[in-house]
Amino acid sequence: MPTTRSYAELHERVTARPGAAERLADLRNDTLLEMGLYELRRALEVSQTDLAAALEISQSAISQLERAEDLKVSTLRKYLESLGARLELLAVFDVDENRAVPIHISQPGPIR
Repeated sequence: MPTTRSYAELHERVTARPGAAERLADLRNDTLLEMGLYELRRALEVSQTDLAAALEISQSAISQLERAEDLKVSTLRKYLESLGARLELLAVFDVDENRAVPIHISQPGPIR
């Protein structure tokens, strides 16, 4: 019969291994790079209902937004601002991944 171990015991054994802290930090960073809107909202412990109220839209609209494959920049900006973040766009060139150019898109203002 297999023995069971507590999560704390397994966590302690894994983190005690040489280089574990660096490997776990790399995995954490990779996960953040791949995080979608749903995961980001959940990580911040914000419900769809609360976010919908902040954006003055329905909870179902939040659900649709989080599943969308193509978002307007303004919609994404408002979503992130409601979570306490700001949107920054960066163009990264395939030929040289070290070359990245910030993209500035002005926010709509009053028409003059």
